[in-house]
Amino acid sequence: MNASSLLPPWRAALVVGLGQSGLSALRLLASAGIPVRAYDRRDALALGPTLEALPEAASAELLLGEPEVPEAAFAGVDAVVLSPGVPPSPVRARQELHAPQAIVHGELSLALLALRRAWPELPTVLVTGTNGKSTVTSLTGALLAAGGMRVFCGGNLGTPLADLALSALQGAAPPDALVIECSSFQLETLERHPTAVAMILNVTPDHLDRYASIADYAATKGRIFAGLRPGGLALLDAGDPWTASLRALVPAGAQVELVDDPSGGAIVGAGPGAALVRGEESIDRGLLALAGRHNSKNALFALAAARHLGVSVADCERGLAAFRGLPHRMVAVGERDGVIYYDDSKATNVASVLASLDGFDRPFVLIAGGRPKGDDFAPLAGLLAGRGRGLVAIGEAAHELIAVAMHVVPAREATSMAEAVALARDMASPGDAVVLSPACASYDWYESYRHRGEAFARAVDAVSCRP
Repeated sequence: MNASSLLPPWRAALVVGLGQSGLSALRLLASAGIPVRAYDRRDALALGPTLEALPEAASAELLLGEPEVPEAAFAGVDAVVLSPGVPPSPVRARQELHAPQAIVHGELSLALLALRRAWPELPTVLVTGTNGKSTVTSLTGALLAAGGMRVFCGGNLGTPLADLALSALQGAAPPDALVIECSSFQLETLERHPTAVAMILNVTPDHLDRYASIADYAATKGRIFAGLRPGGLALLDAGDPWTASLRALVPAGAQVELVDDPSGGAIVGAGPGAALVRGEESIDRGLLALAGRHNSKNALFALAAARHLGVSVADCERGLAAFRGLPHRMVAVGERDGVIYYDDSKATNVASVLASLDGFDRPFVLIAGGRPKGDDFAPLAGLLAGRGRGLVAIGEAAHELIAVAMHVVPAREATSMAEAVALARDMASPGDAVVLSPACASYDWYESYRHRGEAFARAVDAVSCRP
């Protein structure tokens, strides 16, 4: 492909933020022949190894270590590309002052612009929501693949989309579909892109340090519908309190389907022997290895998208049966003495824990805690009063969690993951589960939720069966 045709003939572009997404955008812009400036608050010493591994950075004008984007960075710039971690308002204010003619993209939006020019008929599925995005993105991709399609899954999950756009520039054959996970940060800068399916799984309080209110956060999620084509499909959760207002953002001519709508087919049960019901179609819930009612709902979102893109029911069933879920998202990591241990370390807020354990098919001991994110832990008391056997609290939130749970179930504090697993084992009986579902960030004890989940799995591996 001609490099000059992949992106508009911008005189220069400014990339703000040199994390993974920003570096991918820099690489795409430079490879398309557009002069690039790049800004990051970190200095050359901090970014040196990263930039040395990126040949395209050698031709870029680097502006590093300043507390904000310098005025000179905007001179002659026709496009400003923001990394998702960069709040857009301050940069937009400076852009409007110093380069009012420039368009503002995020890395995801930039990549979609390039892909639309490279492969204009490529079907695109966009997925967002506070919880469940990665699972639904991956499962949708798996169902499309079961139907014989070559699928790119990425965006906020895994590979930045700009990397795929760069492969188009280099002459790669197009996939048959894109399935893109979109965070609210990425949606802030998303320009309208032709979309076949767009879905909002749920909206619960999150990132309220970035948004003025949950209504502002929900409206940002609603930007995902802007590019739906006539006949395209918008998917929303029938039971989510924000669905009515978000439905109003769906463009005229697009179809709307409410997932888990009792009037048009609903989930029946959450485990083996139950069914996933969507209109006139019913699929055995036992085909899906993922536990929990929330995963039943996740499956219905993925099924609706796959069926809209022409995948047969039989192929969807094969895809469901083969899917094993993503690491650290309600995945069984071991069984000892009839107790199953589940790693749900990705559940970093209360709403995610409630979703994971809503309709859980066995009694459970909950391991929760870490660095609080400002959530109210009180709803966990109601959850534990249902099928909870006990709570083991860890990390900085331990005392707060114990105060919530202590009058409902036995509650203990652990000072290590190994101790947490040992205490939980003592509380559990054969037929129960032990679930690490923290409702907190990991950064008090661990580098990431992945690191935390790996520590849990190691602690489970060290548990021996009782004689």
